[in-house]
Amino acid sequence: MKNEGAHMRKRWQALVFVSALVVLGAGPRQGPELGNVMREKLAYSQKLLAAVVTSDWTSLETNSRELERLTKDPRWLVLNYPEFVRHSSAFRRSLQELHTAAVQRDLETAPTAYVAVTLQCVECHRYLARARIAK
Repeated sequence: MKNEGAHMRKRWQALVFVSALVVLGAGPRQGPELGNVMREKLAYSQKLLAAVVTSDWTSLETNSRELERLTKDPRWLVLNYPEFVRHSSAFRRSLQELHTAAVQRDLETAPTAYVAVTLQCVECHRYLARARIAK
């Protein structure tokens, strides 16, 4: 039982480490600018979560728009691969759905839309991690 807990802790530590690499993983070709924009994305995502759970519609509207604006930043667009563009477009669509839920003050749709935004992040980061491993 004790070994099992240590094993799980190591697995979680490894997961956190890999996740940090993916989130902050601006490789040599991508430069630190992409790492900075990903940190900004994370900060907006945290604000979105806080807004969803507190039904802070103004913050939800503002931060979803700011995050969408960030996706048009040249630092974001440095990954100009077709697959990244597809993921980025899906992310933007999910942000638009979240923004619409915020404008409509929709208590049912807002949490689901937030989860969709988060899942788009995870899917893209998993894609990028696999692409790096393949190299």
